Amino acid sequence: MQPALAAVPVSTPPPNLHNPIIYRPASISSPGTPPFAPADIWKAYNYLPLYSKGIKGNGTRIAIIDAYGDPSLSSDMSRFNSLTNLPSTSINIYYPDGVPKQGDTNWALETALDTEWAHAIAPAATIDLVIGLDNSLQHLYNAIQYVVNNLPQETTLSMSWGDYESNYPSTGFYTIANTHQLFLAITGHGTAVFASSGDQGAVGCCFIQYPASDPIVIGVGGTSLHLDANASYSNEQAWSGSTAGSSIIFPKPAWQQALGDAGSRDSVDVSYDGDPNTGVLVVQGGIEYRVGGTSVGAPQWAGLIALASQANSQTYAAINAKLYTLTSYHDILTGSDGYFSSGSGWDYPTGLGTPDAYATVSALSPGIPLNINETETFQGVNVTTSANLNIAQSTGKLSGTALVLARNSTTGAVLLNKTYTLTSLQLQNRAGILYGAFLFTIPATNYPLSSDVRVTDNSGTASATVTVTRSLDVNGDGIVNIIDLAFVASLYGSALNTSNYDGRADADANGTINILDLAYVAAFFDAPDYI
Repeated sequence: MQPALAAVPVSTPPPNLHNPIIYRPASISSPGTPPFAPADIWKAYNYLPLYSKGIKGNGTRIAIIDAYGDPSLSSDMSRFNSLTNLPSTSINIYYPDGVPKQGDTNWALETALDTEWAHAIAPAATIDLVIGLDNSLQHLYNAIQYVVNNLPQETTLSMSWGDYESNYPSTGFYTIANTHQLFLAITGHGTAVFASSGDQGAVGCCFIQYPASDPIVIGVGGTSLHLDANASYSNEQAWSGSTAGSSIIFPKPAWQQALGDAGSRDSVDVSYDGDPNTGVLVVQGGIEYRVGGTSVGAPQWAGLIALASQANSQTYAAINAKLYTLTSYHDILTGSDGYFSSGSGWDYPTGLGTPDAYATVSALSPGIPLNINETETFQGVNVTTSANLNIAQSTGKLSGTALVLARNSTTGAVLLNKTYTLTSLQLQNRAGILYGAFLFTIPATNYPLSSDVRVTDNSGTASATVTVTRSLDVNGDGIVNIIDLAFVASLYGSALNTSNYDGRADADANGTINILDLAYVAAFFDAPDYI
């Protein structure tokens, strides 16, 4: 077992330049031990909650650009799927400049890596593989142009290749400026574009690869990922080969202000497992390999955003600015690429960090807005409950703020004026409809009251009902639970002015503890009480 795949450089013809690709035969080992199988990565980066909700990339398309191709791709994919219990792959292959007349073993492995792992992350996505005739600037440029002209429906695009910015021509057709215009057109279709940052580490401030350095491309760096024996996430460090630095072409974008170099676009943006020593399983030519490099991360980030697209019913186009607003990352605090070191927050070798997939998809949700403004009068108290809430479509989590204002209805005296923050309250799915409940305790002269809120999300339409009762959290422990229900049940049938009557159990304050009081408590069972 061993290191494998670097992000393969393009060439300025002539000649054609290649990075040496180092790889060695491997096989699936025990969970959490390289080469990592999809099940290891799913658990480590928290994809499993998405898959359990049926979010597998259905209805999305992932474009991949490579050179030469993999002549045994069909059988390689079948073998990979069989080894890893993945479904069959929906894949289309396009040759803009014709079918290559010669092969290249390095690019065959690259092609297998990109397609197998895009599929591993988004198993239900369609993969559109665009193969350049070779790895010259001309033919890779033509492959990008093919995506512009013929594949406008792509959700994401992955490219695991590049070359130093200084190696690109400054005149002629295949310049960075012209390529940038193609990426603008691609993101104009709604496609999010990813590229590996390179595998040479850093030897100075300003030696970074294009297209990862393009400000509308998400540059993906590499880490060394370590899992425990159960394949649970343990720790990560920056990988020594993660190419990073400041652009000599592009100025600082607004979303990178106060990070890195004051005047230049900095790479990388995000990262992913890339160390060949903690590499992933790839099947090519019928042989199983352990493969590493930043090439591992680009197709998987493309797969992750395809999942987000399905979950949130939208495309993301030039997603860079949005990614810089999220906090859903494993922050990589240690390690170096030979020139830059990792630290808290964004850093050169690992960018914002590696993904918590479930949290990332949730954070990218536009959400379903839910606004509440209800006033109820109960036992001489006017209670106004107002809230600005949002339900994440992909996860069914509710967040936002609420304000409860309670006044004595006679004197106007304020009994409560308090703002609450609700964070990631999980709604429950019952036959496709999401339900949730919570309450706010209100101090009163005799018995505490509560503003009781029930939320429903039916196929993207959210609504809420608000009632005011005596506090359903009878014992005040912050949740409506079996203790509260048992307390009400123990006083069932008692009435006002009888020896065993306790008004705390009389939720509707009608003087009798009956089935209605039990029903109130049962309806809010497990609901949190924001005391």
